[in-house]
Amino acid sequence: MRVPADLVARVEGRSSIGRLAVVVHATAGFIDPGFEGQITLELSNLGRCAVKLYPGMRISQIVFHEMKSPAERPYGAARGSKYQGQEGPVASRIGKDR
Repeated sequence: MRVPADLVARVEGRSSIGRLAVVVHATAGFIDPGFEGQITLELSNLGRCAVKLYPGMRISQIVFHEMKSPAERPYGAARGSKYQGQEGPVASRIGKDR
């Protein structure tokens, strides 16, 4: 996924999945302007029953918001953009925070 410098995006769970007590993202639903890479979903089942997810199943949606002007420093433009270009699941890199 590539987000242009004049947009921000949010990952939101679908209500049909939420009604099964499945949470699509715990804390990281915001996608910065300038981000490029695969989005990580933080899936959790808060219910008492198992829920089967299948390849291609629609469990989330991405909502885009236009900014009034492009970001002055889009994600990836500066050092410290530790998830830029990520592919597949990536463990926390909080130790690289400045």
